[in-house]
Amino acid sequence: MAGIFKTYDIRGVYGKDIDTALAYKIGRAFARYIRKSSFMIGYDARNYSEELYQALSHGLVAEGKKVRGIGMVTTPQLHFYQMKEGYEAGVMVTASHNPPEYHGFKLYDDRGGSVSYEKGLKEIEGLVAGMGEEPVLRGGSFDEVDRIDEYVDFVTAALKGVKLKSKVVIDVGNGSAGRVFRSISDKIPLHSYILNEQPDGSFLSRDPNPLKPESRLHAAAKVLEHGADLGALLDGDGDRVVFLDEHGESVANYYIAALIAEELLSEQPGAAIVYDLISSRALPQRIGELGGKPVVSRVGYTFLYDVMIAEGAVFGVETSGHVYFKVTDSYYTESAAYALVVLLKLLHKRRKPLSELLAPLRGRYYQSGEINIEIADKEKVLKELERHYGATGGTISKLDGVSVEFPDYWFNVRPSNTEPLIRLRLEAVSRRVAEQKTEEILEFLKRFV
Repeated sequence: MAGIFKTYDIRGVYGKDIDTALAYKIGRAFARYIRKSSFMIGYDARNYSEELYQALSHGLVAEGKKVRGIGMVTTPQLHFYQMKEGYEAGVMVTASHNPPEYHGFKLYDDRGGSVSYEKGLKEIEGLVAGMGEEPVLRGGSFDEVDRIDEYVDFVTAALKGVKLKSKVVIDVGNGSAGRVFRSISDKIPLHSYILNEQPDGSFLSRDPNPLKPESRLHAAAKVLEHGADLGALLDGDGDRVVFLDEHGESVANYYIAALIAEELLSEQPGAAIVYDLISSRALPQRIGELGGKPVVSRVGYTFLYDVMIAEGAVFGVETSGHVYFKVTDSYYTESAAYALVVLLKLLHKRRKPLSELLAPLRGRYYQSGEINIEIADKEKVLKELERHYGATGGTISKLDGVSVEFPDYWFNVRPSNTEPLIRLRLEAVSRRVAEQKTEEILEFLKRFV
């Protein structure tokens, strides 16, 4: 069990770190920790996810809880229905974008927020570790229903009668998103080419992580072959999305977010939009230009979702490819599919290629991309960065790691939560400044390797 309770979820190799006995204990421990009555659960396409889902349900029922299973779904489906139907807690059996041998669990509270290590996984880990033979409590129940129609209605309602002429390549990567995107495509209707549609937990077609460049090659080729207006790639559980322009080039999520913001703010002027602090500064600038309220968050689902609720934001976006939307005044949901539809709506209205809409955003700044450096004493590095760059006139922020801002560049250094690594991301007003300052900071950091 060592090391499977991560910052935001539970993940490990099936048969080595995770099995059905553990899933049963997690069900019982989560029920005891959260002290709620109703739970909704689902699972992804991984080879052993259904077995873990069944064991998890047995654990929840053994604690006397009302459990509704919705079968193989995407994480956004599970999240949407948990919030829409008022279930007090949710569990998605998934290892997200990890390699095929990994399995795991994402846990949600009654607001739809992630139960992270700071917000409960630590206590759940302790309950699991101390669990022996436990008596079964009365009153528990489990039923399983199909849940897709209302989610498809929610996603497609964004079009409000718009008849799209776009051609789209959608690569669901043999994860659990095929049925969702097929249903959305049929309902709109959308001229789509859906790749790797059938669920296959072996993920033989490509790695389930769409952020890996090699994962995007097939979809990029199909965008060019079919003359598509854009491409979209999903991860294993259908929550992380990466978009491609009409040339098959991948687009950073903060640029996509700026376009989605344009569409959403045209209908909800002045609304708040939340972004993580490693986003390009082009995003908050564009939100401000559009009359919206840009709000920065720490990196990570737990933090960003909480800020969205606090601000009543209409939209939230992570650099990693996750997107969140306000559905009603009472609940929010994650939805890669909704992001696709809103983006298509904007393309329909603007009648310009995606790359043309992106060009002014892509040209504002130059980024180093994320650079990982192996350093054991992470706290010492952060203190030295703050001391050194604060003394040279940089504006310091400690919202997440250490961020330093100068007139012509900014950078952030964050410690990894699970590895002896720090992560550097830098952005500047020109390529020359970006390259020069990245080299300078790397030289500084090498003193601590």
